[in-house]
Amino acid sequence: MKHILCISAAFLLLFTLTAVTSCSSDDVVSSADGKGVVTITSDVMPFDGEENSRVNVAGNSFLDGDFIRLKIICPFVSSTERGETTDGYSSDAMYYLKRSGNAWVRVMAADGFDIYGTYSPSNSPDIGSYYEAQQTPYVYVASTFSEERRFVANGSLYDHLTPVFHANQTKEKHYRASDVLWAQTFMQTGAWNIHLGFQHKMACLDITIADGVTLTDAANAVLTLEGMPDIDQAEIVIGDYYADASKINSGYGYQQKSSCSYENNGKVLGVAVNDEVAKRAKIAPMTGNPVPGGGNSQTVAAVPNTGTYTAYMVGARHYRLIVPPCVLTTNAVFWLRDGSKRYSVALENKTFVEGKLYPVTLKPVTENEE
Repeated sequence: MKHILCISAAFLLLFTLTAVTSCSSDDVVSSADGKGVVTITSDVMPFDGEENSRVNVAGNSFLDGDFIRLKIICPFVSSTERGETTDGYSSDAMYYLKRSGNAWVRVMAADGFDIYGTYSPSNSPDIGSYYEAQQTPYVYVASTFSEERRFVANGSLYDHLTPVFHANQTKEKHYRASDVLWAQTFMQTGAWNIHLGFQHKMACLDITIADGVTLTDAANAVLTLEGMPDIDQAEIVIGDYYADASKINSGYGYQQKSSCSYENNGKVLGVAVNDEVAKRAKIAPMTGNPVPGGGNSQTVAAVPNTGTYTAYMVGARHYRLIVPPCVLTTNAVFWLRDGSKRYSVALENKTFVEGKLYPVTLKPVTENEE
């Protein structure tokens, strides 16, 4: 595909993000010499159970360099409306944006993503060049993404930018990348002012080591959790009831993965897997995840609970760990490694709900020399 940069004099794109601890933000004045301006505001709902809960470690605001992707769907007309298509310049007609200062800016070739599928970095389509406010209902769906998945299947190149889970969250960037945020806004007609209210779609464990536990090297103690869904490096899939109405769809792409029934809209369905025999993407659910139920969805066997996650150290004796929404059949087990010693304790909770923070105080009872 040709590398084209489209510039529209008629439409300006202004992105602002309000870092909040509530669900409101102020609109930006939408005027530019009498021409329409697309204004997008957004906020982040805190984790349930934390007042100041991607974002930063606390989970209440985006940081410079964070990425989101945006898809537009007009579900009640058969025609392809402006904004629903990027004229082939991105998979699934996605727009990709990066946090910079007080704004969201278009992802550019310098960010290193092969958006056009040409084996070289390219620019995201400019939403200001494609979007028009038509008189039909619009659905705006956005989510964070952290990695590029480029693969060849059945002789064709596919390139998807996706939210990816990291079992090892020792590094802050992997902890934050695993904290997938998702937003969906429905408008009765195409609008110049679009608000995206992001919600955490994963759960979070906020872990404290009890004061009565003596540690020889608290600043370097490693905390792991065994017996969790084995989804390291997998793409987290969130259901979108309107995905079946998407007009622009790539192979192994958004519609096949996010298709779901109405009651599963906005819920984590599982992780994406590619089935080259069936020539499509399918969903591998985690135990406790819903059956997608969408017209374009297909599933495979559930993910085994054989994964080991490593927590991010916020400070000495304090950790945080992003975990997927799921229902375990047996208790997961924490292991705390302190030099040559290690301690273990079972995690009492087996159910993890998306968007919920779980405070955990560990009082390890088993001590072994390694």
